[in-house]
Amino acid sequence: MACAGTRGGATLPTGSHGDKAKEPPVDITKAELPFTILDAGTSHQVPEAAFWDKLATERAVCVGEEHSNPHHHWVQLHVVTELAKRWKTLALGMEMFQRPFQGVLDDYAGGRIDGAALRSRAGWEDRWGYDYGFYGPTIDVAVGAHATLLALNAAKELTKKIAHHGLEALTPDEKVQVPQLDLGDTAHRAWFDALMEEMGGDAHTHGGDKAAAMPSDDRVYTVQVVWDETMADTATKWLVANPEGHLVILAGTGHCHDSAIVHRIQRRGIADVVSLRTVLDDGDGGVAEALAKPINDYLVVLAVPKSVEAPAKP
Repeated sequence: MACAGTRGGATLPTGSHGDKAKEPPVDITKAELPFTILDAGTSHQVPEAAFWDKLATERAVCVGEEHSNPHHHWVQLHVVTELAKRWKTLALGMEMFQRPFQGVLDDYAGGRIDGAALRSRAGWEDRWGYDYGFYGPTIDVAVGAHATLLALNAAKELTKKIAHHGLEALTPDEKVQVPQLDLGDTAHRAWFDALMEEMGGDAHTHGGDKAAAMPSDDRVYTVQVVWDETMADTATKWLVANPEGHLVILAGTGHCHDSAIVHRIQRRGIADVVSLRTVLDDGDGGVAEALAKPINDYLVVLAVPKSVEAPAKP
């Protein structure tokens, strides 16, 4: 599915999305690069202190990622670390965990299980598959700040059924799991159709369901919206239940933009939501492209040193 986007690969070892025995373990703390902040709407640079002050006023901050890019995950770690200093009541909501496994995250946050049990009980390898090293440090910073961990996403079984048989095939019990859907957002559909054309159909996979080919663009789009709406619904319910609380959302760049999770949370009554997109300034036009057609509030622009090999084009 259209999730992480297509620009900018990793410039450090990316660890496993398959055979872990052949890859070194991921250490995202080594993926730090110098960065600047840009207001995506105006293209103006934002002073870092003012940036953190502004984020601290938001109810929800969606930090996008390309799933296999360690630099993107370092930015997520940095954002959670900084906001944990400023927020008293916070949660970390994650696309990577599906709603039925909320109890597993509760047990991990409560210190009742370790990381191995977390991954096993949540079906990490099958349902997500990317190296846990991309996420573990950020999760642990949140737990250290007494944050709630939220399993944001829809169950794999539900979205797989929708993809192959449509919403009309759901049982009454399954329909209850689907939040209110807005399938008529023209800006979002235009974004999706353009991305599908750019990816040449390769966007028909997601997480641990990589091999599942989708039968039609309309059903692929429906699943994309179900993901966005489910994550927005889960996030909104926590924010409503915790009126003094703040939330950081970790999700793919295809979910973390204006017409995706952000708008769908705002439609549910939470106005103060922003999105961040990380872009590697590798001289290949990625920053200019993101500014030309902005769909995020801020760009975190990472400077790629000459000693680091620039990401290969997809």
